[in-house]
This record gives sequence, C-alpha cells and structure tokens, in this order.
Amino acid sequence: MLIDALVRVFGANLPIVALLFIGIAVEKYYVSRVTVFTNVLALNMSFLSLDQAPWLLVWYGDLGLLLGLYGFAAYLLNAKTSILYNLPAYSLYSSFPVALVILLGPDEWLVALVLASTVSLAAGFVLEEKLGLDIAHWGPRPGQVSRFIRTATMEYVDAYGVYQKVDLDVGLKP
Repeated sequence: MLIDALVRVFGANLPIVALLFIGIAVEKYYVSRVTVFTNVLALNMSFLSLDQAPWLLVWYGDLGLLLGLYGFAAYLLNAKTSILYNLPAYSLYSSFPVALVILLGPDEWLVALVLASTVSLAAGFVLEEKLGLDIAHWGPRPGQVSRFIRTATMEYVDAYGVYQKVDLDVGLKP
C-alpha cells in the first residue's frame, strides 16, 4: 500500500510532512491564514517528542499557535487581518521558515528562522516590487492586481457628466 511506503520513508514525521506539504501547495499563490495555522501545527508536533525543548522554541511555537488560531478564526469569519497579524504570521510562520526550523531542530532553529524570514521578506519585496514578478506572496490578490491598484487611477463620468479621476488604492481623487 502507498501509505505503508510513506510511513517507511517519513516514519513518525508523516503528519508533519503532510501539514507542511499542504502549506507549500497553497503558498503557490499566497500565504493564507489557514496555511499559517497548519504550519504552526506541524511546528508544534515536531517538538512535542523532544525531551527538553528550548524555552525560546516553545515560546515561538506558542506565539505561532495564537497567531494561527487568530488567522484561522478570521478566515472562518471572513474578517480582514491587519499588518500586525500579517507581518509576523507570514514572515515567521510561512512554510519556508517553519520547514527550516523543523529540519534543523532545537539546536540551530533560531539561525534558520532568522535566515528564512529575512530571505522570505526580502525576496517577496524584491520580486514583487522591484522586478515586477507575479509571485503573489503577501495576500489573496495576484501581484499584478495589487500593483495596479496601488499605482493606477481611473477616469469615470459622474452623475453630472463631469470626468473624475479616482485613485484606486485609496478611492480618493488624486
């Protein structure tokens, strides 16, 4: 059976790998609030088996669990999250940083987290803003749509026949 082969390859880590795989598959388009939750579950499951987890790693897992629960609740309620949630959740708990923390384990996890978070933030900014590549990493809108909304204005005729210009990002006249 296929599941037996997977268990032989991944052993007790199969649930952790499955949760990370879901996160990576979803992140093809953006880092969702549900992905943050599944990544945090994988993270916490990975160090439950440790005899002694470093207190900072436990704190990182606990903070992630709180962020993951908040994001999952916001998703279920169709509520928008702010930068106070998005920045730490997406930079510290997206699949790349979490996978590196899990792979490097309790001894080198902090270096992995700092490196992966920095790369994630820098790469997302450079690819999206400077190179114009549509990686759509930071939210549910495709990158091209986000850039258009931030930079474009639209003309329309109001009820009195007057042409108006509207800044699409903030909805105000420029």
